[in-house]
Amino acid sequence: MPVTAAASDRELIEVLRNQGGLNDVHELSRFPYRYATSAPLEEIHVRRRDGTETALLLKDLSRDRLLGDARTTKPAFLHQPLREIETYRGILGRAAIGPRCFGVVANSDEQRHWLLIEQVPGVELWQVAELSVWELVARWLGEFHAAFAGRVDEARAANPYLLELSGDWFRLWSERARAALAGSPDPRAAVVGSALERYDAVVAPLAALPGTFVHGELYPSNVLVVREEHPLRVCPVDWEMSGIGPGLVDLAALVGGWAPEERSRLVTAYVEAESSAGGVPRRGTLETDLARCRLHLALQWLGWSTDWQPPREHAHDWVGEALELTRELGLV
Repeated sequence: MPVTAAASDRELIEVLRNQGGLNDVHELSRFPYRYATSAPLEEIHVRRRDGTETALLLKDLSRDRLLGDARTTKPAFLHQPLREIETYRGILGRAAIGPRCFGVVANSDEQRHWLLIEQVPGVELWQVAELSVWELVARWLGEFHAAFAGRVDEARAANPYLLELSGDWFRLWSERARAALAGSPDPRAAVVGSALERYDAVVAPLAALPGTFVHGELYPSNVLVVREEHPLRVCPVDWEMSGIGPGLVDLAALVGGWAPEERSRLVTAYVEAESSAGGVPRRGTLETDLARCRLHLALQWLGWSTDWQPPREHAHDWVGEALELTRELGLV
């Protein structure tokens, strides 16, 4: 089967002129982006007639162009390139959030889908050691979730491809994780699998949490920060799993790698910012709700694919994490 054609220079220039407002594009150069993981990425350097340059990233979302084993290991039911495209075009652009989008191609007949976005001059959050910077990101996230808390129907209308993090969604990943654990040689897997027989006790309160627009995979590797800008510029990228659901799912992804004391500081920063921005007041079960969201993310990693290994920045003992959280939540 032939592979979907990559974007040509002529197509890129046409999109930049028609969609990105760069009517005076003179030439461009392009290079493979060395940090690409699953989707092909290219650096695009655009030179305008006045000599100024603009640095962009080209992201190809076509399934048959996914890199490495991503094509066979990414669950097919999750592949919907229009989800990220419409998130940039219909939601983020209007709210001036994240990298600026300079253009898209969304041709479902030819299965050609790609994004041209600003190459943000920042660093991935996981490379930043100072907890104070993470606290600023947590505050940004709280304000972000509060801003969309009362606008979920508006977000759905702007992007009908958003995921719905409902009770069915949480059960789906529990079932996929149980299937993966059943074939695992890890002696802890059977304990976690048995605990998940009582997972409905987690699903109901998760599904009852207030919904907002969520990134879905707000891990530190998906958050760029520009420390030279004041206030700190926060730019989440890779919105392939964006949806409507509990904001604590994003917070769980952000704080997962920290020890309890540091995690508590990040949660406090998030809740204070969310409350100040008019978000829904948090109940006294916040700590337990966050643990439920952390367990969901662990199960999502475990249930992703039995043949898949996470990239280095996501490498983690997810069985151990799930075991710890099932115990904390009284499932074991």
